[in-house]
Amino acid sequence: MRGWAGWRRIAVPIVGVAVIAGISYVLAELSEFKKATDWAQLASVALGVLTLIPTVIASWRRQQSGRASTPEQVDRAEQALRSLVRAQWREEILIRELDEPAPLPVRWRISGLGVMDQDDRVDRPRSLRSWFGLGRVRFDGRTDRMAEMAGRFRKLTRRRLVILGEPGMGKTTLAVLLLRELLEDPQAGDPVPVLLSMSGWDPAAEPVNRWLARRLRENYPALRATDFGPDAARGLVAHQRILPVLDGLDELPDQVRPRVLAALNATPAAEGLILTCRTSEYQTAVSLPGSDVLAGGAVIEPRPVRSSDVIAYIRDRLSSGQERDWSGVLSAATKDPEGPIAEALSTPLALWLLRKVYIETRADPSELCDAERFATAAAITEHLLDNLVQAAFAATPPEHDPDDPHDHDHPFRPRRAWDPDDARRWLSFVAHHMSGIEARDFRWWHLHRAVSRRWSILIGGVTVGLTVGLTVGLTSDAIVAFRSPHEGSLWDALLFGLAGGPVGGLVGGLTGGFILERMKGYPLEPAYANLRLRGHVGQLAGRLSLGLTIVLPVGMIAAFALWRVVGISSQAGDFVLYGLVVGTVGGLTLGLNKWVTTPLTSDRPQAPLITLQRDLQLLYGRSLAFGVALGLAFGIAGTLVSGFSGLLRGVAAGVAFGIAGGIVFTLTFGFTGASSIYFVAVSTLRLRHRAPLRLMSFLEDAHRVGLLRQAGPVYQFRHEKLQDRLTQLYRQGG
Repeated sequence: MRGWAGWRRIAVPIVGVAVIAGISYVLAELSEFKKATDWAQLASVALGVLTLIPTVIASWRRQQSGRASTPEQVDRAEQALRSLVRAQWREEILIRELDEPAPLPVRWRISGLGVMDQDDRVDRPRSLRSWFGLGRVRFDGRTDRMAEMAGRFRKLTRRRLVILGEPGMGKTTLAVLLLRELLEDPQAGDPVPVLLSMSGWDPAAEPVNRWLARRLRENYPALRATDFGPDAARGLVAHQRILPVLDGLDELPDQVRPRVLAALNATPAAEGLILTCRTSEYQTAVSLPGSDVLAGGAVIEPRPVRSSDVIAYIRDRLSSGQERDWSGVLSAATKDPEGPIAEALSTPLALWLLRKVYIETRADPSELCDAERFATAAAITEHLLDNLVQAAFAATPPEHDPDDPHDHDHPFRPRRAWDPDDARRWLSFVAHHMSGIEARDFRWWHLHRAVSRRWSILIGGVTVGLTVGLTVGLTSDAIVAFRSPHEGSLWDALLFGLAGGPVGGLVGGLTGGFILERMKGYPLEPAYANLRLRGHVGQLAGRLSLGLTIVLPVGMIAAFALWRVVGISSQAGDFVLYGLVVGTVGGLTLGLNKWVTTPLTSDRPQAPLITLQRDLQLLYGRSLAFGVALGLAFGIAGTLVSGFSGLLRGVAAGVAFGIAGGIVFTLTFGFTGASSIYFVAVSTLRLRHRAPLRLMSFLEDAHRVGLLRQAGPVYQFRHEKLQDRLTQLYRQGG
């Protein structure tokens, strides 16, 4: 990634200069004006200076990255992070329906599997163990009494906890509820609990401290605000101001899990932490040669859910008139504790599925009593998973109240109406895509991996090639017509642009599509942009001033060099005016770019849809800025050398060239950005009926109805069993 980024920083100025020089050469050949060649030299040097400036500034910023935030800045960042995490999980708990009046009580206890550190390293010494060597570490608790569990967690010697359990037993749910309890009732000196998915992490490639800091910056862009110093995230990790809640150790490869435990034991930044993992995977990880348990960590696992709790959970959610339909299921769960219904409903996941598929849709559940059709608990669970998506969208249609403008903001309802069958088909493809790349996180900037090579080349090449070709062809020929006005010249120029532009554009576009396909191995990351102006005019003014301070002297130096070396004009006033104009335009462009990419202290955590929107904002914001800068420089240069026969034609040519430059920047340099490649991929998938064109809006609604969960900038299926089952259904259906 670094190698490609380095080559791209070198290639952009070179390509920019080459494009301008090529257009200038064509104009010079088609024109009788001698000064067209001088104009080409002027514009080429100006563009080279403008495109090199961001590279210089980026290098300066990398040199400053080693600086650390002050203790006061880290304190402020901690307070901001606590507020952000609290707001984030209040909303997420509502969407996941984890804060119900009568939740299912899942009981937890210390594991007896021999996968825990010595008792004295886990819990504070007790008199019974100290005097007689008797007694065990105790960590009993229930999910409907989280205050007690939070208090017990705080009494652990190192505040380290491992949550084990089989699939569907509520490991992540317990971690989220514990995180919320620690946030709502903090004590002096408590770090900020932050839940992070462990998917894709390997401490051999990225140490613990660096990984934690990177994830904080990705999920909470507000930490990158200037008020918190150059690297608040690193300061929070180094000073142990966060409590990592690491979800999904079992999702990592077998050989990586022992390395993760060893890295967590070795780093002081993870002194306190909460870790979730499947039982069998954790047992395997700690039993391998040379591996070890989580040092000082209490290990808990769930007790079986009681049948009385199951019956109470179902009855509490039935509405009037439903009791008769449920008599058979309730009777089977009570009278046959070894039967398939009782076994299937012994996990929190199955009870949630039952609620979504039958209770909320008011469907008749008596079919579950069919012993031939549902002979095993696995058959019942698969049936519930198969019907979950349709049931979730059918039970929660969007409601639009004309008297309530905020009705669509209800967190439990989708913003749009989706066909339930289409919803399952699309989510099945998403699950298949995620499983194909061995991921539990859906990253929209990785969607291009689901598109085949020939489609990448065809769609990307045709789209970019036609647009760029038409733009450059029409603009260049229109400028020629402006410079050589005679009857019919504009019409001839337009015809030539329409005929020649697409041909050249397709050739270049298909070549670019091939290059894009070769980039599939390079990792992409979404960029950040914030175009909110209200309340931030002062910050914008400061960034523009900084840009002018840096670039204006460069523009003057470049203009002086052109005047003395190239001899573009005999008047000293020309180079002064040109230097002022080009320096001002370049400085304002640089300042705007800096302002756009600077987060605010009030920025919310990065949600998937927000990351896409901000990447698009940055793409088009930068393209517009560079396009305007190029256009103004072009027009001013042409006016100074009288190449356009006056100010009016110079400005007109500059505007045309600015528009063309913005489009070209968007569809060439910007086309390698995450959001551009995503739109090519989603358009291709839409043509093949595998995903909707508004895929991110659809996934947001799937999150609202409880099928997906949001973890920073990525989506995850509510449970891994749902992803696995949908993947299986997609592959069975071809």
